[in-house]
Amino acid sequence: MASRKIYPLCETAIVIEFGDIIDDALHLQVMQLNKVLQQDPFVGFIETVPAYTTLTIYYQPELIHSLNVSPFIYVKNYVQRLLTNPGIEATNSEQIVSIPVCYDEEFGYDLDLVASCNKLTKEQVIQIHQQQVYDVYMMGFLPGFAYMGTVADAIATPRKSSPRAVVDAGSVGIAGKQTGIYPLTSPGGWQIIGRTPLALFDLEKEVPFLFKTGDRIKFSAISKAEFYKIKKEQEVKDKTTTEESISDVTVIKPGIYSTIQDAGRSKYQSFGVPISGAMDQTAYYTANALAGNQENAACIECTMGGLQLQFKKNAVIAITGAGAAFINGQLIKSWQPLSVSKNDVLEIRYSNDGLRTYIAVKGGFGIIAIMNSRSVYAKAGIGAPLKKEQGLQFGNLLSMTPKRITESLSVPVYNSDALIRIIPGPENDWMTPESATEIFSRSFSLSNQCDRMGYQLKAEPLSLRENKDLLSTAVTKGTVQLTPSGQLIILMSDCQTTGGYPRVAQVASVDLPVLAQLKPGDSIRFGNISFQEAEELYLLDQKKIDAFFN
Repeated sequence: MASRKIYPLCETAIVIEFGDIIDDALHLQVMQLNKVLQQDPFVGFIETVPAYTTLTIYYQPELIHSLNVSPFIYVKNYVQRLLTNPGIEATNSEQIVSIPVCYDEEFGYDLDLVASCNKLTKEQVIQIHQQQVYDVYMMGFLPGFAYMGTVADAIATPRKSSPRAVVDAGSVGIAGKQTGIYPLTSPGGWQIIGRTPLALFDLEKEVPFLFKTGDRIKFSAISKAEFYKIKKEQEVKDKTTTEESISDVTVIKPGIYSTIQDAGRSKYQSFGVPISGAMDQTAYYTANALAGNQENAACIECTMGGLQLQFKKNAVIAITGAGAAFINGQLIKSWQPLSVSKNDVLEIRYSNDGLRTYIAVKGGFGIIAIMNSRSVYAKAGIGAPLKKEQGLQFGNLLSMTPKRITESLSVPVYNSDALIRIIPGPENDWMTPESATEIFSRSFSLSNQCDRMGYQLKAEPLSLRENKDLLSTAVTKGTVQLTPSGQLIILMSDCQTTGGYPRVAQVASVDLPVLAQLKPGDSIRFGNISFQEAEELYLLDQKKIDAFFN
């Protein structure tokens, strides 16, 4: 118990770390605490993300009313009381899920390599891989991706030095002493030894995930003929979705990248599903308030302009964020409620002052909610970017009178050189003393590798004291990771739910909207902020948002 640590991941999440090695006994402690919290949650509790040796708890600090301590300390004390007297014992699941796998060379791209590395035949690798029952230690990387272990030493093989650009959905791989299955087609660096015909993540099903943390898995070999037979049985006939013949607005041009977003998707991070949601939450909430919406109404997030919409009926809208807005070719003022008439055309142009524009309409956009959210996460097929001639309907969410907050509204000024405040991360002390100082003295530029998942920064490389492996654990929007190349990545709204790079810092939540408006080539300077100050600023920010809607 001496190695147990409790620390903040960000202003809305706390991590309980039970150790730093993959160990069944440690993982049982993780699952035990997880079970207790699910049965006896505190006020403000949202969800948990179990990992190999950690449990991350997400919560809403603004709902925790304590006169004596801060929200983080309140949650920490609550967790410590549970750890002292948990009351519930977690055990490994008795149910074993059988997964058919075809180890044919058509699917097992790396079977020869795994056999060669371990001085075995392919048949021996296949036999050993099937012999044991694997525990699902955690979910992450992709929705439905299960990290399983532990693989027998005889077939343990390091992951690839550089990942493949494309790994097919259903591919079964080995990475060190882990095994897993890719639920979606994606890049990946695991050694692929076969493929299952089963769908691990299927939005057509009531429960879209085949696995959850704590399940036990056993692989069984099948022939190629059996693979295709099962695959055919599994496939759901493509459902042709027809656009509504009656729409309230039509997309004339979708722009560079425009999606529907709301406040984000919660309660599914333990299955590897990101929170997503609007990148610039300040602009998003303000747009909804100005349009007379509830705070979670769906808006359009337009990246780098180019969007044109034609309204088929009169509406009240609000436009916030960066860019310039035009109605029927005439420049209009943003950050205020606007009335548009039937057949009016709204155009968003990129103006180099920021990256993202938000368009709210009274009633919200009537998009079907998937897993409690209307936010698009295109990588997993949860919605898609807007397309030409797509029809959108307005929602029927309860609306309010549009807020007249323009007098007190502080409209942000977007700069290409931003000061971003960071809290020291859990692995901050892994950096060399020089790098720990230089992170604050250097200027970093945004590379071209910037999207809703994360921003890759460019500067002289930073260094770690030593090359240490970090067991995959929870990460979140604003987590600053130090990659093996010495470059930093800042995770953003569509980031994976777990990661394995050292978390050297965490962006203060109040500065995330500033980050959301930065463009490739813009500069970042980091400033130091304590967790306590960041938490206080977060709470003040939430009070401002609450005042918009109450």
